[in-house]
Amino acid sequence: MKKNDFLKDSELFRQYLDLFSTIVTESIYAVDVQMQQFCFVQPDDLFLCGYTVEDALNLRDDFYSKVVYSEDLSLWTTMRKAVLHYLEVSEEPWNELEYFSCTFRLQRAYAFSPPNTFPQMIYHRMKPVWEEEELRYLICSVASSTAKEAGNLRMYGKDGRTHKEYRCASQKWKQLIVRTLTKRERAILVLAQQGKNAMEIADDLCRGYNTVRNQLKAIFLKLDVHSIAEAIEMASNNHILYVPKQHLSASKQPPDEAPRKRTRVLITDEMIQLIQQHLDDGLSMRKAAEKAGISECAIRYWKGKGKLK
Repeated sequence: MKKNDFLKDSELFRQYLDLFSTIVTESIYAVDVQMQQFCFVQPDDLFLCGYTVEDALNLRDDFYSKVVYSEDLSLWTTMRKAVLHYLEVSEEPWNELEYFSCTFRLQRAYAFSPPNTFPQMIYHRMKPVWEEEELRYLICSVASSTAKEAGNLRMYGKDGRTHKEYRCASQKWKQLIVRTLTKRERAILVLAQQGKNAMEIADDLCRGYNTVRNQLKAIFLKLDVHSIAEAIEMASNNHILYVPKQHLSASKQPPDEAPRKRTRVLITDEMIQLIQQHLDDGLSMRKAAEKAGISECAIRYWKGKGKLK
């Protein structure tokens, strides 16, 4: 490639990233691997931590020592080298690789006392971009994270199944077992992502409140998290919440997701009176539904219509 063509392509790439950065919530920057320097830095303080775009462009790799928390700097350097080495020596087709991700802390200055800093955990993605089958750029995104520990360097394939984790101790990549959630569990997380609580999720899915709470506990156990915020972040970031079509078509439907035929029950005025009596006697909606032989969702529906109190 001629020098003028190289500069022209770089400018078009920067313009594309500038437009892209206006429609995403993460902070975006890109590294020109061949030139070993930043080629684009979004003027967003999440990554810049009080510095300017010009600071990042001028300092190049040394800029990381300014913004990465001192205790995580060595780890971040190791992870970044591991990614570049993987891309250099891996025999996997480049078009089958989606992105790398890791967590580490940035250091932010107190507004009222600049010399003092506090750490902010972030989730960092690195998407490689090839040009004529040669690695050219790393497009990186930075977002706040609920992760408790720095590290967690992983590689994800475009098929939604390939997950590898880098072990710093052995300096090797290890294949991970792909965590799977049922369709119902994914639906719960999608609704939770919309800001709905367990009761609202139960109403939307026509399930009992306790049923949804038990399913949330199962989700926490599967994903090894302790809160709904962590679960949403883990599932979204790791190709779990939204599963690629080819992954869905290749996998068998889990037994608990098999469609079940429901018997239609005609709810008469006499049945409504009986259900109301059960509720007046102090039974929960779940127990009243069991006694009447109907779904708890039906009781919620009639309560919404004002037929039940």
